[in-house]
Amino acid sequence: MKKFKSNIITTLFLILPAALSAQNSESVYGSKFSEIVNEAYSKGVFSGNVLIVSDGKAAFETSIGNSDYENNIPNTSGTKFQTGSITKFFVKTLIHQLADEKKISMTDNLGKYLTGFSSDISGNVTIQQLTDHTSGFGDFFRDAMNPDYLRNVKNISDVLSFIRNEKLNFTPGSRVQYSNSGYVILAAIVEKIEGKSLEEILKERIFDKTGMNNTGFKVVNTEADGKAKGYLSGQLGPKENNSDMNIIGAGAGGIYSTTGDMNKFAQSLINDNRLLSDESKVRLFNSPLFPVQYQNWNEFRRNGKFAIAGGAPGISAFFGINMEKNYVMIVLSNFDQGTAEEVSQRLSAVLNDREVKPFSPPPAQVIYDIIKQKGADNFIAHYKEELSAAGVDLVNDMILLFAGREFLRDNDTDNALALYSVYTKEFPEIVVAWNDMGDAYLLKNDKDKARKCYEQALKIRPENKRAKDSIQKLDQ
Repeated sequence: MKKFKSNIITTLFLILPAALSAQNSESVYGSKFSEIVNEAYSKGVFSGNVLIVSDGKAAFETSIGNSDYENNIPNTSGTKFQTGSITKFFVKTLIHQLADEKKISMTDNLGKYLTGFSSDISGNVTIQQLTDHTSGFGDFFRDAMNPDYLRNVKNISDVLSFIRNEKLNFTPGSRVQYSNSGYVILAAIVEKIEGKSLEEILKERIFDKTGMNNTGFKVVNTEADGKAKGYLSGQLGPKENNSDMNIIGAGAGGIYSTTGDMNKFAQSLINDNRLLSDESKVRLFNSPLFPVQYQNWNEFRRNGKFAIAGGAPGISAFFGINMEKNYVMIVLSNFDQGTAEEVSQRLSAVLNDREVKPFSPPPAQVIYDIIKQKGADNFIAHYKEELSAAGVDLVNDMILLFAGREFLRDNDTDNALALYSVYTKEFPEIVVAWNDMGDAYLLKNDKDKARKCYEQALKIRPENKRAKDSIQKLDQ
């Protein structure tokens, strides 16, 4: 989860080579793994824990960096990290448990369990579509919630009140679009059926059953409970902790865990039926987000591959299973901008005898530096050439968001406006870009242009509270 909106969470396949014994892995690959982790740390792009398990035994494990940089508390194997959208995988597990127990059917409509949605949504969106990211729901972080309100939400119902006002982005079942909102709805459905909080349900149904004693929900980061503070990657390196984030357990994110606990979860899914039947485990690992679908558990046991990542400010996590080669890889970080994925990809490259690329500064930092060094006018006129030369591909609007927010924090309005002029050009349907651009104009006291930006945000999302509130303030 994120302070302003959700990070783009990618899912990728973990491709690993022939299984190695822990001894061989340590001798052949251990030093290379260490080099990768140490390089990432030395360049300021990674802080956290790595665990690679082969045939159920630890083949590589390390901790690096601090869980609390202000107080110089190092990360250890027991440090608990926020896992971001990996929370969704736990919620999906709960849904399939309920399906195994005949308490829910995957073909049931949303309206069977929750009220307050329009009839065309409640009668047409199914549980299966919500789990598969094919429901048409989008991202409440991006589209609906005012960041000031987000700090005050306390439970799933608070978030659901915003999601009920969302309009679907497409006809349910017609396409795939990653959805944070869909998993909040699923969490609300689970709570409705079980009559308990999501936190209680997860503890009883998953964490206690697998011995995940260091996993759960916790809003406040404290030294005493062994949780890592998350650190936002600024342009001079991680510098702002996320301790004030209200990381509620809303189904889309919020779970903290350790590498050891995440491995317990993986090993249970692989080796026993404490959590799910074999048939439901196949459905759990299958998703339209992935190019490969498995027909039965025996097929997955032979060659199944699954991976999911989570991210938000000060949060990056990777969880991967490779059944063909009997590997589990877990990378948890208290730095953001996908650092856990970046590390996992390079570890996988070593295992596959592929080239290991050196770590580069985050794309947002590259963009920030280009604008600072060459000026706003140059960026507006030549941003495509500049970004191409720097190896930055604008497939993800989040890199522009990070750079833009940095300029806003610096009160550097001219450079912020240059950035957001490109942002809104490249991603004209992103509401947060127009809202941020409006904020930049307000810093220059240009209320007319600020209003136009907020009005454009409302054209895209008429229910967007942040834009409404901003225009109301301008009218006062």
